[in-house]
Amino acid sequence: MQFRDFTKEEIRNCFSNIDKYLKNKEQKFIKYVDLGCTVVRLIGYSEEFLPHIEKQLTFVLRDNAPKYDATLILWKETDFNTLIPQLSPKFNPKTNLKLRIDWIYSKRKSFDWLHVIDKDFSKTKPAIDIQAERGFFIGNDFEKNTYYYGVRNLEPEEFIKEGHLFVQFFNNILKTPTSNLAHGAVIGLNGNGILMCARGQRGKSTLSVLSMIKGFEYVSDDYLILHKKGNELLSSPIYSIITLSPKMYNELYDYLGGSRFVSNNARKDKYVFNIANFHDRFRMNYPIKICLFPEIVSDKEPSIHPCEKGRAICQLIHSTLMQTQDLNDNKTVKKMMDMVKDFEFYKFNLCSDIEKNTEFLRDFMNNLEKRERKTITEDKIYLDITFDFANILNSETGIIYSMNKFATNVFENLKRSVSYEAVKEALKQFESENENILRDFDLFTEALEAKGITLPAPVNGARAEINAEFAKEDNYRLSFVEHAEEEYRELVKVKEINKENKNELCVK
Repeated sequence: MQFRDFTKEEIRNCFSNIDKYLKNKEQKFIKYVDLGCTVVRLIGYSEEFLPHIEKQLTFVLRDNAPKYDATLILWKETDFNTLIPQLSPKFNPKTNLKLRIDWIYSKRKSFDWLHVIDKDFSKTKPAIDIQAERGFFIGNDFEKNTYYYGVRNLEPEEFIKEGHLFVQFFNNILKTPTSNLAHGAVIGLNGNGILMCARGQRGKSTLSVLSMIKGFEYVSDDYLILHKKGNELLSSPIYSIITLSPKMYNELYDYLGGSRFVSNNARKDKYVFNIANFHDRFRMNYPIKICLFPEIVSDKEPSIHPCEKGRAICQLIHSTLMQTQDLNDNKTVKKMMDMVKDFEFYKFNLCSDIEKNTEFLRDFMNNLEKRERKTITEDKIYLDITFDFANILNSETGIIYSMNKFATNVFENLKRSVSYEAVKEALKQFESENENILRDFDLFTEALEAKGITLPAPVNGARAEINAEFAKEDNYRLSFVEHAEEEYRELVKVKEINKENKNELCVK
């Protein structure tokens, strides 16, 4: 059940009732997490949280702190169905007639989820999120900068499935005018930090971990903090864990002496290690000097050269907001763009020899003053196509657009100057699967134009190459989504009206 009409007073009462509920529990520990620009107090009502905290947050964990900026309250929750009605009379079927009727018609024994939206906090992410079936209670009292996390199962093999500890809470806490959590990597030499802007499986983790092992200064290979202080962009670590694929674990095995195995990840395709044995390489408030865009190529030798910033920025921001479920947060998009847009960006072509890559980067950083510099003029629209998916960032509005594989394939044809008519002719082969495919395509091209995504002039004779496998995988539908501040909007949308499919263009 979801509640979007709660008043500020009703939301405040919910959090007050959580506090009353927790007073009946025994406090087990108080710890502090030093995030460089922010200190978070942890109040724990279950000692089972401590092993996870100590393994993942080793470098930033403190027993004491002179002050703190936010509080995260932790406890083990075993009875979500009893807890929910205590938060508000509106959540209790005994006092809420409408809820009781909905309950009867749903034929459920209990309500297994609850979302309460506070539009001042987020129009899309709930301020209170209870998922009884999964065993989680999440509360975000942003006015008091106090957060709540109740968990049913704290066994290591189950709890690690949620990924990096407290990452969503840290994301909310760090979302200030001058700071933000980021999904990227930072290493460096001689106090000169390198921000690697790339989504997963681009080689940044392997490069940053091996570079750290080889003596580079280190902040993170995954999640980190970006903090603007005056004219400087500073970076700070959060986690003392790294994740390695089995292949990379085997390649780095001889270097990892002293690193301690923590767990497999949820998909069982990566190993999680605590690297506290390398804490002497960690840096707090480490200044960024340049940005790198790593890409694995088939070249025998690595190379670094100036590149356009748009694709790298798009990957940094889209990857961050995907991981933190913030794609609709256009203010954060603009803030992160402002943080990095004035840096020099370099493409780092990674070869298959990971040691060569590290030593080439060392030579580049030791000769940083001799680097090649180049001014590159870019369009306001930043485009990234990776793993057959297109993501587009409008650098003026902070709005992100996403396409599925089929739409990306069609878009790529248009981008390489295949004419509208040629693409439309090629799409006719799918009319038996989607009788509205040609209208969908018309709406798709209209949406591109409406959103300012320009296409090159068509070239006579250019042939359309439509991937039938992508079309089938996406049910012959062109998905083009706008992640706006209010909610995501399907720009090619199919509605069921009088049992007939009707396509329409949705424009803000």
